[in-house]
Amino acid sequence: MKIIWYNTIESTNSAMEKERDSLVHKEVWAARLQTAGKGQKGNVWCSDQGANLTFSIYLSHTDLEARHQFMICRAVSLGVCDYLESKGVHATIKWPNDIYVSDRKICGILISHTVSGSKLKDTVAGIGINLNQSVFPDWIPNPTSLKIITGNNYVIEDELPPLAESVFAEYDNICERTAGRYLDRLYLKDTPHIFTDTATGTQFKGVITGVLQDGRLEIKTADGYIRYFAFKEVAY
Repeated sequence: MKIIWYNTIESTNSAMEKERDSLVHKEVWAARLQTAGKGQKGNVWCSDQGANLTFSIYLSHTDLEARHQFMICRAVSLGVCDYLESKGVHATIKWPNDIYVSDRKICGILISHTVSGSKLKDTVAGIGINLNQSVFPDWIPNPTSLKIITGNNYVIEDELPPLAESVFAEYDNICERTAGRYLDRLYLKDTPHIFTDTATGTQFKGVITGVLQDGRLEIKTADGYIRYFAFKEVAY
């Protein structure tokens, strides 16, 4: 594992994506301050300088089919959960890869791939996990941090290696068995909830019952129908 620290960088994900051809497998770029951190759906990832872990990892694949790319999402998400479990904190995964403790978000993950033919060529996975921050901007709806949960302070440089190793361990053992473990960690699985179909803006009652191998979310509606949603097609 190769780790490079930056005091200030716009976005570790954006910077890594520009340098893909010169990176080595399991390279890690971390920042004490990101001035343009990226979140899902074009959102900005907000983090106080030096308080949290904001980093990206590079994975170079040898024989992984592009159609199985959701396996990477599962592995990265489970790796973060494994790290939190080592701190005595049980986390769940809000589909597809936000990490929650109870009903509050502690970590966001942003993943991009390149493809060569039918194979995945490589992956950049950005991870932002709240370690020490205890006060957040009002526009962030439901944040938490490891310090809020445990009362402890953390040295970000010390926490990065074990967190990255947890992700790499899941990646090295990537297989079908991770599908069951991912489902076991799925936030609100088998719990009635209100969902929004983002294409129409309509709300409906349903229960999350599973996730397909291609990453689509499976929801059983209150009237008994099974519906499938790709990323960004449903909100909750």
